[in-house]
Amino acid sequence: MSTNDNCDDVIGHLFEYLDSEMTDNDAERMRAHVAECSPCLAELSIDELVKRLLRRSCTEQAPEHLRVKIHLQITKLSAQG
Repeated sequence: MSTNDNCDDVIGHLFEYLDSEMTDNDAERMRAHVAECSPCLAELSIDELVKRLLRRSCTEQAPEHLRVKIHLQITKLSAQG
């Protein structure tokens, strides 16, 4: 993230922030910007909601036959590469 925290930088790095993949300094700049910028705070809230919904929706496992089929395809493609 650049030292000049504008909205484009913030929006471009929201998922890094949500996934705790930023340096402490970058995360602090992100928090400071979002605390003062309503549009970026709204975008952050939307992205947080999407991540929660995805996490809740992704708890089901694929049926065994589908998992086997996918595994075979991956194995086949890996052998070709």
